[in-house]
Amino acid sequence: MADKKDDKKKAADPAAQAGDDAAPKKKSKILMLVLVAAGALALIGGSVGATLYFTGFFSPKPVEAAKQEGEGHGEEHGGEHAEGEGDHSGEEAAPEAGGGEAKDSAEVPEAEKFAATYKPIERDFTMNVPNSKKFVQFKVAYKTFYGDKIVERVVKHQIAIEAAMLTAAAQFSEEELVSLEGRARVAGALRDAMNDVLIRNEDFGGIEEVMFTHFVFQ
Repeated sequence: MADKKDDKKKAADPAAQAGDDAAPKKKSKILMLVLVAAGALALIGGSVGATLYFTGFFSPKPVEAAKQEGEGHGEEHGGEHAEGEGDHSGEEAAPEAGGGEAKDSAEVPEAEKFAATYKPIERDFTMNVPNSKKFVQFKVAYKTFYGDKIVERVVKHQIAIEAAMLTAAAQFSEEELVSLEGRARVAGALRDAMNDVLIRNEDFGGIEEVMFTHFVFQ
């Protein structure tokens, strides 16, 4: 009886052993299939990637390339512009005609671009009235739209200007000197006398008007 059991056991052992040997072989086949599949996938992926690369799929789109190029140029010009601005930051404003502080013409309001400058002539003019026993005494001021440039020229040629003004006033009669209309003509003659002197010496007049600030006829 014991021998039969041993025989059955021995018979069973080869079957178990055969099963144990089959399991590793099955696992090896599965592993091999997995590796083959992975290799095939890697090969396919590399092939697709190479194809896309050589066909320009990964190259920048024309619009994006143009945009990047434009940004590069913009930065370059922006730097040049900033450098140019820095070069002019230390410049001073040029003097503006019309007197007062020097201003940049771009900053001067439209209403002040031709502002008048009034300047008195300090001398008292006294002269005998032609064909009369009376005399006239007066003081004048002048107006210009050209600022300190004209004021400096009037001071520079003051003696010649005053002599010319006396000569011009001496041409008017007593009747003209006592009337408002006559005095207006005298003032015009004085203006022309000033401009004549400036034009002869500086090639430019610039006196807009002469007005009496003091006038005595007696």
